[in-house]
Amino acid sequence: MRRLREGRVLSAAVLAVLALAVSLFPSLPSPAAVAAMTPEAADTALLGLPRHRVLSAWGEPDGMLSGLFGDIYTLDSGRQIVVYYDTQPLNDGTGDGHTVPVRHIAISEP
Repeated sequence: MRRLREGRVLSAAVLAVLALAVSLFPSLPSPAAVAAMTPEAADTALLGLPRHRVLSAWGEPDGMLSGLFGDIYTLDSGRQIVVYYDTQPLNDGTGDGHTVPVRHIAISEP
């Protein structure tokens, strides 16, 4: 009986930790959802997130920018989302290509 109670307490603790983790790191909106947003809402949805979170949620980009640090995602509709990253952490030596934060989102028409 004691083992059963201990197992339930442990299970409840694990569920509580998982719920806390989900609330602290909410899921990112899909690329299609971001493309449907206003430019201001798109910036707000992703601003400051590290690149590894975007890559984890959206996968590898379809392209990258030349000259600026940014990733290009192309939707089935032909629209493109360009995620621009803040390179200051790279310049300061405090970040790398996976930890740079989102600086701006641009959405193009097909």
